[in-house]
Amino acid sequence: MQYDIEFDDPIIVYTLKGSIITELDYELIEREVFDNLNKNFYRIVFNLEHFTHTNSAGIAFFMRTLTKSRILGGELVLTNISGNVAKIFKISKLDEIYTICHNQMEGINHFKK
Repeated sequence: MQYDIEFDDPIIVYTLKGSIITELDYELIEREVFDNLNKNFYRIVFNLEHFTHTNSAGIAFFMRTLTKSRILGGELVLTNISGNVAKIFKISKLDEIYTICHNQMEGINHFKK
């Protein structure tokens, strides 16, 4: 999986590209996300516009990130969810746990209220 990062202090936006199917798929980004959480970037937007597939490994990654950000007083927002990823979030009722916005700008603005 590949990803891009944008900083909009104190918000950080990760644009995910590809899929999270195994631990190897999220290992690098998880390390970076947690390093940035420790640098007070605990308002996180994951733009999933180019994110195509996930399974329990991906769900676990998002849950760990959500939990850590909330412990630090932050939040995680998911944007641009569609296709198979949207189905998985709906079936597993994760769409009731996460804040989900239609696009990246809406996700960023969620934190600027």
